[in-house]
Amino acid sequence: MFISHPPTLMNPNLLQKIKSPSSSWMPGHRTLLRLTGADRVRFLNGQVTQDVKKLPAGHAVRSAITSSKGRLEADLHIAATPDSLLIETDFSLCESIRSRIEKFIVADDVTLEDISSSYTLAHLPTLACPPPDAPTDSLHFLCPRFREPGLDLWLPSTSTWKPTSSPLPDWEPLRIARGIPLWGIDVGPDTLPPEAGFESDAISSTKGCYIGQEVISRLRSVGHVNRHLCVLGTNDTAPKRMGECTTSDGLVVGKMSSLASDVNLPGSVALAMIKREYAIVGNSVLAEGTSWTILRHA
Repeated sequence: MFISHPPTLMNPNLLQKIKSPSSSWMPGHRTLLRLTGADRVRFLNGQVTQDVKKLPAGHAVRSAITSSKGRLEADLHIAATPDSLLIETDFSLCESIRSRIEKFIVADDVTLEDISSSYTLAHLPTLACPPPDAPTDSLHFLCPRFREPGLDLWLPSTSTWKPTSSPLPDWEPLRIARGIPLWGIDVGPDTLPPEAGFESDAISSTKGCYIGQEVISRLRSVGHVNRHLCVLGTNDTAPKRMGECTTSDGLVVGKMSSLASDVNLPGSVALAMIKREYAIVGNSVLAEGTSWTILRHA
């Protein structure tokens, strides 16, 4: 089904022109929980969508925590050291995620510790090891945080050393182009992970049971989601505002949640949750008087 109004088409290949800034991404306060104990891997594997058993020390992977109904409770990253697992997510989720995890610790040899105030995150694009002048007591993990190679460097809060960082708005075009949602902005507790592309890098299809797995497995095997988080693009250079996405006759089919421009693009990119029957790559939608092309699903 194509939405029939004159579109201002953007070529999906233009998304590859959006590159990461040369300096680090430093998001500010993040939730950071440390899980230790002999049962830590088995225990966490039953709580998250990713297969923690396959995570080697020195690496971090994207994952999620879901409710029994399969809806998101957190979009997170899990990193492994030789003797612990680190769980990182949005700072607003600190108390809720800690309580959720602690609730299921019964007879497990597991200890959960909140170390959010002890470290600051810097993500360094393209690097595979820390800069030579980085603090020796920092933690570092290979992490494709923006769906391309990079390094997560957790700096002790007491350290005066900081890498050069790019303003957060400079990272928005890359985040949007790669289809990476922000908690509370693009996704939230009403989101089913497959609606937002989590299956591409945050959900294992081969691991054992976890809370919410039955719903997500059923969606994969016999069903479908009713909407998709989509990457939109426009060649329109006029000022843009986020709003509802509609067909040419005014039917509301979705809503934008993130928007950014990049020097390598003739226009802008955006994220929008679009109803399934309209979320077809190549379709176009209207938003605040601008025509947008659906370039890909997140």
